[in-house]
Amino acid sequence: MKIFGIGLSKTGTSSLAHALQILGYRTKDYPGIERYVPGDLACMDPALLASYDAFTDTPIPSFYRELDRAYPGARFILTVREREGWLKSCQKQFTEKLAAKQNEAHNRLFMDLYGTTVFDAERFAAGYERFVNGVLAYFAQRPRDLLVLDITGGEGWEKLCPFLGKPIPEQPFPKANVTRIRWMDLAALELVARAAGEPLAHLHWALTGEGSTPSLTDRLAVRARLAMGRDTARRAAYEQAAKRLADGLRSLNPDIPVVSRLDGEVPYERRRQWNHLWLIDPLDGETALGLTGGGFSVNVSLIEDRRPVAGVVHDPVRGETYLAMVGKGAHRRLGEETTPLNEASAPATDGSCASLALTLCRWTAAPNSRQQPLAGCMEWHSAPCHIVARMAGRVLEEADSGAEPVYNKPDWNVPALRVR
Repeated sequence: MKIFGIGLSKTGTSSLAHALQILGYRTKDYPGIERYVPGDLACMDPALLASYDAFTDTPIPSFYRELDRAYPGARFILTVREREGWLKSCQKQFTEKLAAKQNEAHNRLFMDLYGTTVFDAERFAAGYERFVNGVLAYFAQRPRDLLVLDITGGEGWEKLCPFLGKPIPEQPFPKANVTRIRWMDLAALELVARAAGEPLAHLHWALTGEGSTPSLTDRLAVRARLAMGRDTARRAAYEQAAKRLADGLRSLNPDIPVVSRLDGEVPYERRRQWNHLWLIDPLDGETALGLTGGGFSVNVSLIEDRRPVAGVVHDPVRGETYLAMVGKGAHRRLGEETTPLNEASAPATDGSCASLALTLCRWTAAPNSRQQPLAGCMEWHSAPCHIVARMAGRVLEEADSGAEPVYNKPDWNVPALRVR
């Protein structure tokens, strides 16, 4: 049985694609198009149509009648959205700059749908109403073949699974293309991690003399804490780093929960409903704080539907930072030098250290490395390295099963890992 998501772009099509993948369907989101003639299904690659079970986004909506005739028994899912929210989302994406980058076929398709290739509120609104009404009229006598789904309005598994005859999964319905998250500034996330690392770096400098010399105010503050004992100073630096992380992340997006090893006891029945969460470790490799050579880090990762989509691992002493985000690649920064991470990356700096995250990132940055599996860890250790490896074209996998780790599980444990 073929499944076709025929909602227009910005109506939750990426979320639907992820949901269909979770249900076990081979899914192609946004197949794209090289030639467009209204009503001519030959514009689509027949081999592509044969290779997948489900399809969403452009150009699928434009060919729903032809697909219905070509695939008897197929199911159709019309994703819809409150009009004002849809128009705002379209306004952000469908700009003159984007239209200039699109091929002629894509622009012809947009002219067919909206009468314009660039966002125009009146034309887009009219095109949306015309399209939705046409779909509803076409399937009016066949309600079993069409599901209307308002994902942005909160609908999900409870409607989709009965329609497809599937059990409801034990995880939240994905919301994979949240505009604010997709437009998040990776540089801003890096600044949050760097700010959190400052109190740790100051204490390390006071104990070892390594790293950049803090300001006079910071030197006096850290020495005052040390006068009360090392444990007190260490605890104060850790708590200050954790607070800076939490406050900084909430300033980027106040709607995303923050979870660290300090509050990792959030009940699973509560957090299993979260599509997004921040996983943080303000001090990974804490045994290295105050020891010559350092080797600890600040870890930050953004989890979306159990997968990391952004991450930063920052060494406050060396000023070495690994950062990555879906669609923005992976990079390593050392001082003022930035190096993209890919299959041609230069060898990394010193390998293993107290911080598990730094170790994994350095292994990732050495493309020809073949390391032994690294011992098990917690999700806030592996998640930022996972997205760095993925965006660098490498794989972080469980040593025994070969599977990529997933996150926000009932427990936070991750088995032994390796990079390949």
